[in-house]
Amino acid sequence: MLGYFVALAVVVWIAQTVLGFWQFKKFNRHLKDLRKLGRVAIGRARGYFSAGVLILFVIDDECRILKGEIMEGRTVFAGFKPFDKFNGLTLFELSDDLCKSMKLSLQQGIAVMSAQKEYESYKFMKTQENLAVS
Repeated sequence: MLGYFVALAVVVWIAQTVLGFWQFKKFNRHLKDLRKLGRVAIGRARGYFSAGVLILFVIDDECRILKGEIMEGRTVFAGFKPFDKFNGLTLFELSDDLCKSMKLSLQQGIAVMSAQKEYESYKFMKTQENLAVS
């Protein structure tokens, strides 16, 4: 009897690994397609007890949002959907108050602000690298 539980646990672990790898490959392909349109800012909100959220913003040279996409869900089968609420705004215009006024869920708001924060962090790091090279 114990052998069946161990075998079941191994099968579930292998399935989780394979599906996780599949989701990662699918995300990377999608990200590559979006990068053809411009730079991409990525925001995320982990969902421990609620659905996780991943937001991708395609931005131009002035950090204006050209296209937004969102993925929310609890399974590896969640996919990206259009998220055009912020199109035309710059990444730096985003705020918690704006997210609340657009009636975003808490997780969506966290992911939007995460995209802004991650991009600012990326730009700061690039600036520091350029200063170190000079």
